[in-house]
Amino acid sequence: SDQPGRALQCHSILQRMVELSDSGENILARPDIITCNSVLNACAFDEPRTESEREEIIKVMVETLEMFQKQMPKFGYPDHATFAQVLLAISRQMPPGDKRYEMAEATFWQCCRAGHVSVLVVSSLEQALSWSRFAALMGSALRSKEGEKTSYDLKLFPRSWTRHAPKKGNSEKSRASRKRDRGYQVTKRTLVQSKNQILNAEES
Repeated sequence: SDQPGRALQCHSILQRMVELSDSGENILARPDIITCNSVLNACAFDEPRTESEREEIIKVMVETLEMFQKQMPKFGYPDHATFAQVLLAISRQMPPGDKRYEMAEATFWQCCRAGHVSVLVVSSLEQALSWSRFAALMGSALRSKEGEKTSYDLKLFPRSWTRHAPKKGNSEKSRASRKRDRGYQVTKRTLVQSKNQILNAEES
């Protein structure tokens, strides 16, 4: 759905999928990391009308990420797209300030420990932070200055930070906007598939 409230709708579908798979009613409804990323993508691109709705979206984002992390490997493992969607949701749904910056930095460090730092992650991180805080995290990998086109080299990060990230495109030439658009299409496709699974299970 392109309407406000998509994050809650996706989260509701996710919860129903978990219920169906855990109960044995429909094991094919078991969510995976694509489902997780789709819910997080919905959180990023939802269009709340009030501050309370924004807070609810962030709550859904945190609960979704934590659920998949706690259930590993039952529903799969978070990947670079998972952390990128979380950072994107933070940048779009939280106002600039320490709370937003600290959440973004904490997410980035989680990503580093998991070895999923990629071009997409860095692009989303830049959107979530002030320039000074972004530059501090990037360190010597950052080649550009504030006001210039962002340029960096992920090869200068510790190898452990990028060990599970896609190897192609480890430079500043990111096509993040196109990837985000493609990710949103995955969201809508996954939603349709998930709804059909639930309806089929309830009819049988």
